[in-house]
Amino acid sequence: MTIRDELAEFCFALRYEDLPRDVVEFTRLLLMDQIGLTAVAGTMNPEVEHLKIPELFREMGGVEESSLVTEGCKVPCLNAAFSNTAISFGGFDGFHRAALHLPCSLVPATVAVADREHASGKELILATVAGAEIMARVGLALGASQVYNRGFHPTSLCAPIGCAVAAGKLLGLGRDELAQAISIAAVQGAGAPPWPQFPKSPHSDRAQLGRAAQSGVLAALLAQIGVIGISAIFEDPRGFLRAHSEKPEPEKLTKGLGEAYEVTQTTLRRFGVGMYSIPGIEVLLDILHRHQVRGEDIERMTFRLPSAVVSLVGSPGYPSGDATGAASKSSRYVLAFTAYHGEEGISFTRAYKTEANLKDPRHIDLFKRIDVVAEPELDKFFPGTWPAILTVRTRDGREFSRTHNGAVKGSPENPFTAQEIEMKFTKVVAPRLPKQRCDQMLDILRRLEETNDVSCLAALMAATDGLSKGQEKYQER
Repeated sequence: MTIRDELAEFCFALRYEDLPRDVVEFTRLLLMDQIGLTAVAGTMNPEVEHLKIPELFREMGGVEESSLVTEGCKVPCLNAAFSNTAISFGGFDGFHRAALHLPCSLVPATVAVADREHASGKELILATVAGAEIMARVGLALGASQVYNRGFHPTSLCAPIGCAVAAGKLLGLGRDELAQAISIAAVQGAGAPPWPQFPKSPHSDRAQLGRAAQSGVLAALLAQIGVIGISAIFEDPRGFLRAHSEKPEPEKLTKGLGEAYEVTQTTLRRFGVGMYSIPGIEVLLDILHRHQVRGEDIERMTFRLPSAVVSLVGSPGYPSGDATGAASKSSRYVLAFTAYHGEEGISFTRAYKTEANLKDPRHIDLFKRIDVVAEPELDKFFPGTWPAILTVRTRDGREFSRTHNGAVKGSPENPFTAQEIEMKFTKVVAPRLPKQRCDQMLDILRRLEETNDVSCLAALMAATDGLSKGQEKYQER
C-alpha cells in the first residue's frame, strides 16, 4: 500500500462518530471563526474590491450550485471555491503549526461543496477534520523552511490536497476515488511567496490560494468521474515531496494517523496581522503595560525571528497607502502601530490599515527605528512554534528584552474559549452585517451539529443585505 492509499484508507473509513468530542468542538469553533471572517471579507479586505474577483465570477454565470460571497447569488461550485477562498485570505484567519493558512484555504471551499451537496452540519465538520488532517500532514512532511527555500508558498502547495479530501468526503467518494483525488491534487499545487515585494502588496497571494482551493475541489470531481492519478506520488523521487523539499520527512504523512487530529493544532488569531508578527505584538503589549512605556518613549526596537520568515515580514520598505495589504505583513509597521495604539487598537480591528494611520508621522518615524533580524538560535523551533525575541530601548536609557516561546493567545497551548471565539465573531461580523443576519449565522454555528442542510448558512454568508434568500432558507431549515 502506497502512502497515498494509506491516507485515502484512513479518510474513507473516518466517520463522524469516530471523532473525539474535543475535536468536534474545536472544529465547530474553527468553522465559526473562519465562516464569520469569510462572510465579511469584502468589507474587512478593501483591497479585494480592487481585484473584483467575486464580480468576475458573478458575471461568468453558470450552473447555480454554491453561494458566492459578497454577491448574494449562486455560481458553479468550482468558481465559488476559488472566489470565496481568495477573498478570505489576509485577515484574522487561523494558522496551523506546519506554517499553513489552513482555515482560510480549506473552509470556504469545503462550505462551497457542502452547499452544492446540501450536506449536514455533521458532514461539514467531518469533511473539515479529514481535509485538515491530510493538508497539515503534507505540510509537516515538506517542512516549511524547505518549501520557502525553494521559492514556494506552503499553503498554496498543500491546500489542493486538503480541499480534495474534504470535497471527496462530501461527495461520498469511495476509497480508490479518494486516493485518486489526493494524487490528482498533488500535481496541481503551486505558488511563490510574493511578500518580499514590499512596499507594494501583491494580489497574487489571494489568487494562488483561490486556485489551490479550486484545484482541490476539481481533483475530487475528476476522481469521481474516473480520472486516475499517480499512485506513488509521495514516494517517487520525482514526486510531490522531492519536487518541493530538499529534506522531506515522508514518515510524518502517516505516523500516528488517527491517534490525534491535526486540526486542533491550528492557532486562531486575535490580531489581523501576519502570524510571525503576533509574538512581537504580545511581548510589546506586555512591556507597554508592565513598565508604563508609551510609543513616544521608544528609542529603538529590535525584533528577532527564525531565519526563514524574516524575508516574509521584515521588509525595510514602508507600506504604501495604495497597497495596504503590505501593512498586515510588515512586522516593523504593526509594531510601530501597536506602540501608539495598544491592544484596543490592534485587536479585532483593521485600524492599522486606514489611510490616516498609514500616513501618521509617528508611525513612519518609529518604523525607521525598528529592526527585524534573523536569529539562528530560533531556527530549531520553527516551524511548529513561532518563537521571537523583542528588545525595546527607551529614550531615557531603559532596555527591556523578552523571549516569546510562540504560544500566542489562540494557540493550542493557550487556546480561546468558546465564549472568546463568539466574542471575536461578534466584534468582527456585527459592525459589518445587519444584526438579524449576524444573529442567524451565529445561531446556526452554535448548533451546527443539528443543522440538516448547511446551504442556509452558505446563503447567509453570501447575502448582500438583511432581506436575503439566506434568511429565507434560515426560516425554512
